[in-house]
Amino acid sequence: MIAAGERATLMWASANRDEAVFGGADELHLDRDPAQNLLYGRGIYVCPGARLARLELSVLVEELLKRTDKIALAPGPQPTIAVYPASGFSDLPMLIL
Repeated sequence: MIAAGERATLMWASANRDEAVFGGADELHLDRDPAQNLLYGRGIYVCPGARLARLELSVLVEELLKRTDKIALAPGPQPTIAVYPASGFSDLPMLIL
């Protein structure tokens, strides 16, 4: 229970890892239902740029895959996990061939 006046933090990244909704949260599943993803909010709190962001990401991935034979982690420095409140990586050395 959160007491009156106490501060709380909402972790959107954690919400997208709920095993009850996203089985195998640490695995890549291209067939997941994108409507369940909370990245851009939900209902009246949905990001007004969500559709544009999804379109831009789709175009980026399609064009990258058309021109790429291999994507791999670069040798040497390891990826750096981003620090709260960001998620993902702050540094991800990649080879795109």
